[in-house]
Amino acid sequence: MISRTNQAIEALMMSAMLAILYRAIRRLHVMDVTCLLHATADQAAAAQRRSMGLESEAFVARAIEQDQLKQLLQEGRIDPIVGSGIVHTDASREHGPGDQWLFGMWDGDRVVSFVWAATGYIPATENFSRSAHLGSSLNMPAHCGFLFNAWTDQDHRGRGLMATLLQKLIRDDALELKLHDWFATTDWTNAASQSTFYKSGFERVGRLYRVGRGRMQASVVPDLERRMEETVLTESNRQRPGIALDAPGLRWSL
Repeated sequence: MISRTNQAIEALMMSAMLAILYRAIRRLHVMDVTCLLHATADQAAAAQRRSMGLESEAFVARAIEQDQLKQLLQEGRIDPIVGSGIVHTDASREHGPGDQWLFGMWDGDRVVSFVWAATGYIPATENFSRSAHLGSSLNMPAHCGFLFNAWTDQDHRGRGLMATLLQKLIRDDALELKLHDWFATTDWTNAASQSTFYKSGFERVGRLYRVGRGRMQASVVPDLERRMEETVLTESNRQRPGIALDAPGLRWSL
């Protein structure tokens, strides 16, 4: 028993040391490591029925239109970290068309929590941890959605705002997307964000490693065919997402 406890402590210490080393390397903008998370709509709905959800009815969740986002940014009523998003991505030889929606939690006239939902093709510039040039593009099949840039104002954290946004998006299908599978990414060291997704029914599929600069880059991505054999629907028209397929340099799938 003591031996197992010591092994667990050593594993935690090693993990903490690796996290510290990674954060130091990340500052040089030569490495990004993100966790890829997945949940079916049914899994998320079951988990959310067990969760506490929002602790106050003072907040209102609703979609934010592109023109409205521009005004909110100009008036300082939403954090600039939200970005601008892309309303639509045209299809090409490499990927299908894609759309994005911004879903936010309002406290009066301010947006205090938000998450982007996307379908189709998500450019690497929209999905990165700290370094835009190390982002990972995603090509989502028709039955899959992707959640990214989930954020909650520091003064409003711990109130279940993000959990409620995920509940309304996935269980209640607030955007009427009728999707079966949902994916998300978080920075490897962002334990708080991962915890919120886990409580909302998500599970970790694997990690995405992106290293390098310019054309001298390398990528290691999860092999979804192997890791998700019994998770994602397996009919011929239910393909798995493509990850970093257009990333420069070398690419391995493990």
